[in-house]
Amino acid sequence: MNALSVSAVVFTSPEPRRLADFYRMHLGIPIESVSHGPMKDHQEGWLGDPAHGGVHIAVLKGPGPGSGGGAAPTFRVRGLDACVAELEAAGMRSAHKIADLGQGKRVVTFRDPDGNIFRLIDLGF
Repeated sequence: MNALSVSAVVFTSPEPRRLADFYRMHLGIPIESVSHGPMKDHQEGWLGDPAHGGVHIAVLKGPGPGSGGGAAPTFRVRGLDACVAELEAAGMRSAHKIADLGQGKRVVTFRDPDGNIFRLIDLGF
């Protein structure tokens, strides 16, 4: 398996709107409230052009740094099922079943050997 690019960085925060406001006001990342697919009412935006390798930025409700939350990179792959099978064959276990986000997008979460969360996403193209 080869990761193709960093597709997203997903932050978790007990106060997602507050954190999104920080990144919008201080770094100019156009994060806004959205609701789609299984991801109801969350904050997201793009750093760069999504059609040309931009990075998706999302802020989800969850524990913050120091409590198991923080930020997690998402790596774009092709053939998500095969990638998951390869990691599982190496002894890793996903944190959840592959989630269908709609529009052909599918994502799964793992932890690296140090316990850091990372995600794999197949964008379907």
